[in-house]
Amino acid sequence: MEKVLENNTQWLQKLERYIQMNLRSELAQVQQHMVQNQTATMLELGTSLLNQTTAQTRKLTDVEVLNQTSRMEIQLLETSLSTNKLEKQLLLQGHELHRLQGRNKWAPASWHGAGDRAGGRGLLQRQQRQLLESVQRLVRVVAQGPASVRAAEQVFQDCAEIQRFGANASGVYTIHVANMTEPRKVFCDMEANGGGWTLIQRRENGSVNFQRNWRDYKQGFGDPAGEHWLGNEVMHQLTGRTAYSLRVELQDWEGNEAYAQYEHFQLGSEGQLYRLSLSGYSGSAGRQSSLVLQGTNFSTRDADNDNCLCKCAQMLSGGWWFDACGLSNLNGIYYPAHHHVRKLNGIRWHYFQGPSYSLRATRMMVRPVGV
Repeated sequence: MEKVLENNTQWLQKLERYIQMNLRSELAQVQQHMVQNQTATMLELGTSLLNQTTAQTRKLTDVEVLNQTSRMEIQLLETSLSTNKLEKQLLLQGHELHRLQGRNKWAPASWHGAGDRAGGRGLLQRQQRQLLESVQRLVRVVAQGPASVRAAEQVFQDCAEIQRFGANASGVYTIHVANMTEPRKVFCDMEANGGGWTLIQRRENGSVNFQRNWRDYKQGFGDPAGEHWLGNEVMHQLTGRTAYSLRVELQDWEGNEAYAQYEHFQLGSEGQLYRLSLSGYSGSAGRQSSLVLQGTNFSTRDADNDNCLCKCAQMLSGGWWFDACGLSNLNGIYYPAHHHVRKLNGIRWHYFQGPSYSLRATRMMVRPVGV
């Protein structure tokens, strides 16, 4: 057993030298005290890579950008291939160590020295895996392009600021909303009607349950890359400081699309029951707005704030600005094809497809006025 563990130790030492040799250009002088101070090394590695990339992209002319991108793609491909090989080797080594640990489970106390050595090698293995994962994350950031790399270093209030900085690819980004303690992941649409839109809602396949309570709608839920509700508190903090517009996009089961746009959109505070304020309706989703423009409070199944003696959120499902149950509810139950008609508690927009037609897909997004 001791001999096997010694062989594995030598193998890991060789593997460590192999990693340093093959990733030297990407890892920017990984220090030899990686095991004792891995956290500091990883921070230095990430900072060095991003700083080098940023410095290079800022110096490039248009022609140089094209050439640099080609070289970068080749380097990324080589790094990816090396990383995949190392991952496979580490995985095989992990299985071997796991098997040896299983044998050693009931070993007598005299074997503890060998166990300690194996434990030390296990620590090295974990650190190497963390190193590879960090390299992969950095590779993904660089692969998104120079604008995305620079955007990763900045602090943005919304997607419009990210777009102004130069990022033009739709996808998930991080924003830091004023008065919010934690950064938020949001989906940015950089294409629709000029781009710069921050998505606050998306329905597309029924994968996320929208039958939630007040707290969930306040904090937000779901996946920004898929179905989600951004959160009433985030929307309030965004729209309370700057004038925002709202765009609602709708799609039915026959492939027809429509939109409703509002020049001004604002959400009150929680103390104001996240009261909705809209103005300046236009669009193809009906001759008039299916949302009450002023003074409608938000309601959920556990917080009845509508203007009806009934409880609209319980009767029609989801959380929404119901008024007296109203003409819309984009957070209703998701009904699949062939089950979407005559559904009063589905995803409704009255002036698009009527009061009981449940839609296939919806998106709601906001952008500062004037963008």
